[in-house]
Amino acid sequence: MSSIIITVLFMIAIGAIIGGLTNSLAIKMLFRPYEARYIGNRKVPFTPGLIPKRRDELAVQLGRMVVEHLLTAEGIQQKMHDPVFKRTMIEYAQKEVLHLLESDESIEDLMKKGLHMQDPRDEMRMKASSYISDKLESKMVELKQKEVAHILPDRLQTKVDEAIEPFADLILTKVSDYIASNEGKDKLSFMIDRYLADRGTLGSMINMFFTNTRLVDKVQPELLRLLKQKDIQNVIITMLEKEWNELKVTKLESFDDKVDTKEIVAEITSLIVDELPIDHFMQLSLTEAVTPYKERIIEDFVPRIVDAAGNYLSNNLQPLMEQMHLEEIVKGQVETFSVGRIEEMVLSISRREFKMITYLGAVLGGLIGLVQGVIITLIG
Repeated sequence: MSSIIITVLFMIAIGAIIGGLTNSLAIKMLFRPYEARYIGNRKVPFTPGLIPKRRDELAVQLGRMVVEHLLTAEGIQQKMHDPVFKRTMIEYAQKEVLHLLESDESIEDLMKKGLHMQDPRDEMRMKASSYISDKLESKMVELKQKEVAHILPDRLQTKVDEAIEPFADLILTKVSDYIASNEGKDKLSFMIDRYLADRGTLGSMINMFFTNTRLVDKVQPELLRLLKQKDIQNVIITMLEKEWNELKVTKLESFDDKVDTKEIVAEITSLIVDELPIDHFMQLSLTEAVTPYKERIIEDFVPRIVDAAGNYLSNNLQPLMEQMHLEEIVKGQVETFSVGRIEEMVLSISRREFKMITYLGAVLGGLIGLVQGVIITLIG
């Protein structure tokens, strides 16, 4: 009886050892040997191991698995829309922006360090000048194609229309005042004398009729009376209205030969840039510059930016991932791995499972040995 038990136990032990070693060897053969082995010119079967032999195929499959099942656009989009994740990203961004806004360095120093500017003040003036000049030139080109009436505000045109009659009265008043003055009278006398002198005999005959009175004393009152007549005022008003109406339908480009638009743009640009507080702004620390807007930046602006960036990435994630060619990246990375590293990665994940497989092989081998021992005992 004892010999039977020993035989059965021996069969169980042999089966367990064979089963365990077989499974352990099978697991080892997944990775080893790393390279093919040869006896003479004949390659040893089962070399290299399965994974080294199929490493290129493994790299392709891993790349495809990552893109199609692990790092998918849908999965990333779900994560980005997760309220907890969004709140975490907003809090992180707020913390970083707050740290930046609390800097005591001047804006000029920050621009030198962050933007690598040699002279931020001059560069800011140049950029402001270029921006303003471009805008003004663009606006001038646009305005040149329009008529004056389309440029001037309706309120201003109405004021000009209403001012024509008072302006005509002002002209007549000024002319009358000048003619009535001693200077005007002398100028009028000079003009009359010159006119008569140019007429020769006719001028001398006219002078004969005014021997005791200067001709200007007769002409001056009549001219002043003429200027006070309503007809003269109407003529001037009509002339002014005609000129104003013609001006309104004139395009600005017709004044190109009279006005140097480039010079005007340069002068206006220079005046605006000189008024910009660039030097004062550059001397401020970032904290001083943003203090009035600090809370709004942190509580309103940053969440909006994070949310907008998240929505943009979410909406464009699929084409972005396609452009990144993640499958090729994963494939290329895996191809650079040594077989030893791949073995280490797989074992670090599945070492416990591989041990269980070895133990399971031993258990199954032991059971098979038990069955064999029982059969041998019954037959014997």
